[in-house]
Amino acid sequence: MADEIRTLPSDSPLKTALLDALADDYSRNIMNYTIEQPRSVIDIVKELDIPMTTAYRRVNDLTDKKILKVTGSVVTDDGKKYFLYQCKVKATYVVFGLEELNVQIIDNIGFTNSAYW
Repeated sequence: MADEIRTLPSDSPLKTALLDALADDYSRNIMNYTIEQPRSVIDIVKELDIPMTTAYRRVNDLTDKKILKVTGSVVTDDGKKYFLYQCKVKATYVVFGLEELNVQIIDNIGFTNSAYW
């Protein structure tokens, strides 16, 4: 089955959120890092070399804007619980034209089923 391209309406909050996220290096890197498999904020901090507070802020913002979703959690040996996040968007296409800004996406339908969403 081929990936389906979906055009976002001009008044879509997701469209605005995606454009904002793509303009921010940290958010864009987090989105890219979480496309193929769910990651914890700790994984994001270590792999992407993002400050802890910035990583949590961006992940919370991307989750609130429905770009990331919680797909599970991990409990460490010392009892700490970490949520796993995955990007809901597999690809984004932005077409800038004279009359409008067209944003198309391919949903990340291959992500893990979530008990949280």
